[in-house]
Parts: sequence; C-alpha cells; structure tokens
Amino acid sequence: MMKTKIGWLLVAFTWVSTAVWAQPPGEWTQGEIEKVEIEIVRDKQITLKKAARNFEKIPPRPAEPIKPTITYEWVGIPFASPDYNPSIRPLRAQTEALPKLNGNYLAAGAGNLGSFYLEGHLNTKRDRNKWYGANVYHRSFGKGPVDGKNSAAANTSLNLFGTSFGKAITATGQVDYQNIATYFYGYGAQAGEVDRDTIRQRYDIVGLSMALQNTKASSFNYQLKGSFSYLNDWLKAAESDVTVDFRADYATKSGQKVLLGADYVLLARTDEQVDAKPRSLFRLKPAYQFSPIENVTVTAGFNLAIENDTLGKDKSIHVYPHVRASYSVAGEAAQFYAQLTGDIDKVGLHTLVAENRWVDANIGLAHTNRSVDFSGGVLGKLAGKFTYETGASFANLRNWYFFRNSTADVARFVVDYDAGNVQRVNVFATLGYDQSEKFKVNLRADYFAYSVDELVEAWHRPTYRVRLNTQQVIVQKLVWRMDLAALGGMRAFDPVSSQAVKLKNALDLGVRFDYLLSPKAAVFVKGENLLNNEYPLFFNYPTRGLQLMGGLTWTF
Repeated sequence: MMKTKIGWLLVAFTWVSTAVWAQPPGEWTQGEIEKVEIEIVRDKQITLKKAARNFEKIPPRPAEPIKPTITYEWVGIPFASPDYNPSIRPLRAQTEALPKLNGNYLAAGAGNLGSFYLEGHLNTKRDRNKWYGANVYHRSFGKGPVDGKNSAAANTSLNLFGTSFGKAITATGQVDYQNIATYFYGYGAQAGEVDRDTIRQRYDIVGLSMALQNTKASSFNYQLKGSFSYLNDWLKAAESDVTVDFRADYATKSGQKVLLGADYVLLARTDEQVDAKPRSLFRLKPAYQFSPIENVTVTAGFNLAIENDTLGKDKSIHVYPHVRASYSVAGEAAQFYAQLTGDIDKVGLHTLVAENRWVDANIGLAHTNRSVDFSGGVLGKLAGKFTYETGASFANLRNWYFFRNSTADVARFVVDYDAGNVQRVNVFATLGYDQSEKFKVNLRADYFAYSVDELVEAWHRPTYRVRLNTQQVIVQKLVWRMDLAALGGMRAFDPVSSQAVKLKNALDLGVRFDYLLSPKAAVFVKGENLLNNEYPLFFNYPTRGLQLMGGLTWTF
C-alpha cells in the first residue's frame, strides 16, 4: 500500500510540473498555481484460502531375496617387501665451546722483616675419571720481634693427591710433608747473649693416607680411610700416628637412618728421657636417626671408647650417651638444636705441636676425657643472603691439658694436666652475609669461662675471641679483603716470680688489595698487624709487629 501511495504522488507531481512549465513565458511571473488536494484511499485487502497439504506416505517396497546367494572366499596373497634402512641425519644444534678452566694458581711475594711467600696449586682439568694435583706453600721471616734472627721462623708444606672415580668405588690417595722451623726466643731480657744453635727448633712431619668410598650416593654409603703420620723434632722427639677410620650410614625406605662410626688410633712416641709405651684408642659410635613428628629429627645412640692411658683415675673403658634433636621452622629460616654427648679426644705430640711450637722435650701425653658435653642453639638463613647461629655449650673435661712456662727454662713450655673435673662454658654467635662475589662478611664472637679443679688457673686459655672477615669488589678489577682478630683474658704462670700474670689483649688488623692486570694475572699488596701490636699468644713470646708485603698472582 505504501508503494501504491508513493506512485500516485509521483504522478500528481509530474502533472503539476508539466502544467507549470506549459504556461507561456509572459504568464510565468503573473500566474499562480491553484491549490489542489489529492486523496488516495486504498482499503481493499487481498485474501487467499489456505492450501490443503495432505501428503500420503510411500509404503516400503517389499524385500526380494537375492538369487543365487552371494558367497565370499578370502584368498591370502603373499607379499614381501625389501628391507629399507633410511639414512636419517638428525639436525644437531651447534655445541657451545666450554669456557677455559683455570685450575692452577701461583703466587709469590716479599716484604719487610726478611719475609718471603710462595704458594701454588696445580690440578687436572675436566676429567670425569680422575683428579690429581699438588699444593705447595712457603712463608718465612728472617727476623722477628726479639733479637732479630733469634726469632726467625719458616713454614713449608707440600701436598700430593690423587682421586680415581670408578663406577662403584672412588679411591683417594695423599702424601703430605711439612717443615716448621722456629727458635725458643722467649728467654727474656735477663738471658743476655744467646747462642742460636741452643735455641733452635724444627719439626718435620710426613703423612700418607688412602681412602675408599662409594662413588654414587645410595641408601648405603660408606668410607674407609687409613692414615699414617710421622713427626720428629730438633730435640730428638718423635711420634708415629696410625689411624683407621670407618663411617657408614644406611637409609631405610621410611626415611630413617642407621649410622655407624668407628676408628682405631695407635700412637708410638720416643724421646730422650721418656720410655713411653704405645698408646691405643678405639672408638665405636652407633646411632639411629628418625623423625617422630614433622620438622623434628632425632639422633640417638652411644659412644664407646677403649684406651690404655693411665693418667688420673679414669678407667680404660668409657661409655657416653649421644642424643641430638633438631626442629626446623619455616624451612631454612630457623633450626633449633640440642645435643648431649661425650667422647675421648685424641691427644698426641702432633696435637700439642699444632697449638704450641715451643713445647719442651719429654713432655707427658694423655687423652682428654670429655665426660659430658651439652650444647644447644639456633641457626638459619634470612633473606637468602644472611646466615646466623647462636648458642652455648657446657663441657666437663678430665685430663685436659694446659701450657705452662717451665721453671728450668722459661723459653720452653711443659704440659699440665688437670686430672680432676674442669668445667668449660662457651657462648658464641656468628653472622654472615654473602652478596655473590661482590661483598662477603663473616663475624664470630666467643666467650669462655673455666673452672679448674687441681690447677691454679686455666693457663693460656682465652676468655673471649672475636674474628671478622670481609671481602669486597671496590671497583672493577680491584678487590679488598680485611681480617680483624681480637683475643684476650688469658693468664700465664711467670716462673721467675712464681705468680700468675695476665697477658696483654691481642688486636690484629690485616688488609689486602688485589688488582687484576688481566683475567689471569694480578698484583697484590697486603699488610698484617697494621696496628703494630706486639701482643703475646704465649708468655714471653710477642708476635711480630707491622708486616707489609707485595707480590704477583697468576692463574692458568
């Protein structure tokens, strides 16, 4: 209807327009179009009847049997194809070349007080079947704090080692040699002129060790080690140390462990005036480790020790409990631990010389009976870069040794043993920070308290000890290291006055700078005891003052 109305409107418009254009020109401006109203009405509707849609369903066609009946017969056709071996060349990514490994190191230097320094480490590189090498070290001083050459010293060591990695067993062997040269320069001012040959002392130590252990970690791990060490000195004293040590652990399927440790030590000592029999020590340490609840680990066992020392009233057979428990909180953030144990600590001429080079000849030797040793504390990590530990320990010691100046020669030390019960308390704290290779800090502080039984004082035992180590890359190619040590509270016996004296507190500051000339070579300058404190670690034995040294290092 709308289309029809629009059509009529177009017709009317066309007619009116034709009438307008048909007027003469003169009448165009004078005429006027009359108003016409046209009305178109369209009311008629077309209607159609609905078509009837009746469809009839086509009936299915009856099935007719197929004649004759179709039959099928399967005939096997033999087929053989020739073997085809395709030549496949997989695409391989180009292997990146391994960076060159600098496993060898050499360093040499010289300084004041006639000092020389040499250090070297030679090792094999990237060999999965074996590893062997050598280490050498030498440090000497031509002069010292007392009478120049009369307090000279030298320390030289050589170490050869080798390890063979088999599929099941790893074998290790090692040969060691060490030479320690010194003088008994603690004679004091009243001694007058001293002949150097009469105060000379030298130690030669030769060692040999071998070990066998499983190559890959498994549920059962073991290590068997045997070692031999021989020491002799300028005073014609000698000692042989033969040790056999075995360690093993077995992990069950439930995560528990059976631990076993055993060692046997045989010490044979000879001296001019002492007819010492061989000293033996056997120790057995079985234990069982389990976790009763989550984050708690308990180790329970005992320590058995059999020895033939006759000093004091101790028996030859000793049995100690060994219990340790730890509880972890928030992963590695904190771990609380407590331990109760005891043991016989081996003491020989090797042990005493390592602590005091100026011991006299014909000194007595006896193992230390650590009858009770209780310790506890907490350790952990913070923010991935800080490590800490703090705790305390209490020990009851029998036959503990102390160094005392001899009344016959004040420059030499005898060994005093307290056969009674000596209590030792140690409170400690450590803090470390490691920022990759750019900055490292380690700090440890210890406080000690002693209660002796038969002796007057705990001779030459410190009451406090602090050690601070830092390493920092200041700028590219320049590395700075600092060592600060403090030690104090020691008391000694003065054989001249027959009285106890307090030793001067020790404070030692050392700094070292390394400048890299290339990736392999560097120069270094270091200073030790920069505060120039000639503090004594033993009575009448002051240490060297300011020590300066410079040298070169080379890695290859």
